[in-house]
Amino acid sequence: MLARILAIIGLQGFAVLTAMLHIHLGVHTDEAKYLLNIPYPHPPLLRWIMGLTDGWQHQELFWRILFASFLIHGVWLVADMARSLPREKRITVAGLWLFSGALLLQSGTVIMAPVTAVQALFFCWMLSRPEFLKQWSVLVAALWLEMLFTAYQGILFAPLVWVALQRADVGFKKPLTVFFVPVVLLVLYTLTNPLVIAAMGFVGTMSAGTPFEEFVSRGLRLWLIGGSGVLSVLGIFGIFRSRNAALLSTFILVTAYSLISYREYYAILFTPLFIAGVITEVKPLRSPAFILAAHIVMGIGLFLYVPFPILSDARQVGEALENAGITSGSVLIKGSFGHEWQYFMPGSVVRYNEELLDGSTAVVCLSPCGT
Repeated sequence: MLARILAIIGLQGFAVLTAMLHIHLGVHTDEAKYLLNIPYPHPPLLRWIMGLTDGWQHQELFWRILFASFLIHGVWLVADMARSLPREKRITVAGLWLFSGALLLQSGTVIMAPVTAVQALFFCWMLSRPEFLKQWSVLVAALWLEMLFTAYQGILFAPLVWVALQRADVGFKKPLTVFFVPVVLLVLYTLTNPLVIAAMGFVGTMSAGTPFEEFVSRGLRLWLIGGSGVLSVLGIFGIFRSRNAALLSTFILVTAYSLISYREYYAILFTPLFIAGVITEVKPLRSPAFILAAHIVMGIGLFLYVPFPILSDARQVGEALENAGITSGSVLIKGSFGHEWQYFMPGSVVRYNEELLDGSTAVVCLSPCGT
């Protein structure tokens, strides 16, 4: 019991440490969209909850620690998925989760991809616990609804959800209703939000004209970061070797989407799939100590090699304006800027226009403003 308590404290300390790192790196534009509940590009559930905390003095820190805690404490699900393995291999699998490059890079960020990864890990865990699926089938349906209304990428894990519903007693003659009703609700929400539709149109065309070798490079990079190379190879081997149709089709869907709409933070979406692949096919874990050591070295190497988002000046400018007694009004910004400026400015943010100078309280010149 004492060892478990110490493990929980250590893991939570790790979560706080990663949150403080990203506090230092500042809020970037994607994070600001969720903290401010800006109605795109994702469904409203989680960003609406986050928006309720707008105005809290430590809003950013709270959500960074909470998201990091969910991600890092997912290791308990991983350990339970590997419960039938010998202790040494179970510790190795847990270490493969904790030291994956994607987790080290994204723990402490306030974006939807890590949340979706934890939700996907829950479904992988549920599939390893058939008795849970029978007893708590309502949670399967609830998690599916919550997953879809947190991020659109949740639909990529539909094969895992479908199998979970097939194995659960959902109270219907067929699981079609439980599976498709949340999808229909998501479609209806999307049709009422033109910003989301416009964003989807942009995503659909952003990779047009990309050379084939660039697609290959993108895929390999995401797989590398998602599993630090070691877990990547073992996980993909396990996914294909297991012949698990749901796991394989989910892996293909996530890969295809990530190539079409490339974002480096999508690497975390592969990590739960790689973990499930390793646990499904345990034969590669013949030298668990060596595998874990190599994985940790690769994970730390990726953490040091992969660049973090460039630190924005928005926080410093916002603090300077508040120190100068400017706590309201409109701030004109000249140049290219992201949503992080909306988050840190004491008043509203407006694109620079000379006609608006008289009504503004401050002007920020990210590019020359002229005379």
